[in-house]
Amino acid sequence: MELFNALHLARNRPTPQKEVRIMKPLPATIACIIAVNTAIPVVLADAPSAFGSGFDVQDFYRPFTPDEITPANQQMWPYYKHVSAHWNEFAQHGTAAIGPSRVPANLKVAEDRLDLNTEYEDGQSYIDSMINTQCKGFVVMKNNVILAEHYDNGFNVGDINLLQSAAKSFAGVITHKLIDEGLLDPEATVSKYLEDFEGTSVGSATVQQVLDMLSGLPTLLDFHTPGAPGQLFEVEQGLQKGEPKGHGKMIKATKANVTPGEAWQYSDMNTDTLALLAEEVSGKKYPELLTELFGDFGANHGGSIAKTSDGTYAPSYGISISARDYALFHQWIAQGKAPESYYASVTDPSKTKFGENELSSATFPGVQYGSQSYYISDAKVIYSSGSYGQSGYSDLEAGVAVVFLSDWAVNWEVAKGNENRGRAIAIINHLRLESSPNYLRGH
Repeated sequence: MELFNALHLARNRPTPQKEVRIMKPLPATIACIIAVNTAIPVVLADAPSAFGSGFDVQDFYRPFTPDEITPANQQMWPYYKHVSAHWNEFAQHGTAAIGPSRVPANLKVAEDRLDLNTEYEDGQSYIDSMINTQCKGFVVMKNNVILAEHYDNGFNVGDINLLQSAAKSFAGVITHKLIDEGLLDPEATVSKYLEDFEGTSVGSATVQQVLDMLSGLPTLLDFHTPGAPGQLFEVEQGLQKGEPKGHGKMIKATKANVTPGEAWQYSDMNTDTLALLAEEVSGKKYPELLTELFGDFGANHGGSIAKTSDGTYAPSYGISISARDYALFHQWIAQGKAPESYYASVTDPSKTKFGENELSSATFPGVQYGSQSYYISDAKVIYSSGSYGQSGYSDLEAGVAVVFLSDWAVNWEVAKGNENRGRAIAIINHLRLESSPNYLRGH
């Protein structure tokens, strides 16, 4: 274990606003210490092509013009920092609009902001750390008050960015809304609702097993080897150029390699199946369900979701959203406003299969998984996580949300993932301390 340094963020000036009372300055001697395991091999023995490290940051800053971007290079440096913020222009099968809330949250920016110039680790500030991990959008929010915000890479307020697999948590929430409404039985099989899935591997799995990545479908993380199942499925999703054979057809044709419930295995096919289930039982198209969800958490801006080769939708990766709205989503979860069954599933301590997976336990130490979301039980934090450094954190104890939108060189860089998670938990612990009754009475 390596201990990250104390977080005692400086303040600019006191504020009369009641909403930001928690921003009163801490004594310099008070520290919030967190433990994050970073003693992990950067390159794992059998890591799939989605993993990597040691990239030359000069490539990130190499100049280019938009006409240099091709389907073959669009997820590489330096091009991806533009592509990720303009996915509507690059998705191979197009996108569909997600509407903003009809009653958007009234956001305020704290006058007494968290000072991101404060030292975070080994002499580098929080801003330094975010620049070093190619963070383009960062928001800390509580009670609709923005306590800290940072933009880079040409990104700004109101711009939308592709969430990649962090979008899966949206699918988890929507599925649980339908469960709580009685439209889906989590213990029923997929084929009960999707008759054309009868006799398929995923059709024999339960809705909850699909939610938890326990359907038995094989792991899809080899995205960059031509002809690999992961690469072929990205063609169906619109992430890569190729000759699609059919998105739904590929899901139904894929054979399980373990019995449902036996092992945690990460596959976008599980999440995209949830979208098909949601449309079937609700009678609504998935963008409409997402627009309703955006209304629930008060989205200030619209977004989009990628279409598949079949004209269906890919919530496994394809949602684009602004940094502030991503923070509103995680604040909504942090405030206990998501479906009850979602919390019960994500925080269920009996869900140990994620930790039994060698790759996931090395990449996400001290974390469990349920219903398309991650949970750090020791910290009481639910979070979403996606390729190229997208992550959002919901503090179930104090209602704080912390989100990062980034542009890494490859789907997953272990050290940068740990650094983002460490930063988020440090900030959450700091804000918890400031808002505690004992602290407020003493100041």
